[in-house]
Amino acid sequence: MTGIHDAILTHVRAGLQKALIDDLADDDPTKVGVVSIGPIQGDPTPDDARISVMLFENDPDAIIGGAVSSLAGDWSDEVDEIEIGSAITHVRRFSVKARCLLVNTAENSDAARSIASTVRERIETTLLHMSFTGVMNDSGYVSRDVLAEDFAGEMLQAGGPEAYDYQIKVRFSLLTTTRTGVSI
Repeated sequence: MTGIHDAILTHVRAGLQKALIDDLADDDPTKVGVVSIGPIQGDPTPDDARISVMLFENDPDAIIGGAVSSLAGDWSDEVDEIEIGSAITHVRRFSVKARCLLVNTAENSDAARSIASTVRERIETTLLHMSFTGVMNDSGYVSRDVLAEDFAGEMLQAGGPEAYDYQIKVRFSLLTTTRTGVSI
């Protein structure tokens, strides 16, 4: 049995893998090197995956003090609704973090910004168009796709010529419904 969070993250990874890697030509400069659940922790190295995408439950930057992010506020799961018919609806929150580490490559400032912007747009578009129908586990299921009202993103540029480093983050949430086994 897998938890609903893992089922959602696995589904998102498959969708982003298709949009950011599988559907792109090998020579596309915006092609991502890896999409992982959790941090890549150096595997692969930035040389092998100059563009990496990582998926997280909640937002690790909201948990780690001093993290660089303009997306403030708590990003924890919460109960949205308790139904008399013995079900609880949760708002489940997730983050996608991407890094475009364009070091010692041929891109100038405009090309580097264009690559990072394209990666961000593909992440956002993929999430907003994903269907979560059928994503479930033994105790619950996704009852509503990505919530537009909670959707947010940011992109930060660090570095300069010959070492462009773009940090991208997109936050999204969706609803899950869990049967409680308690009837009123």
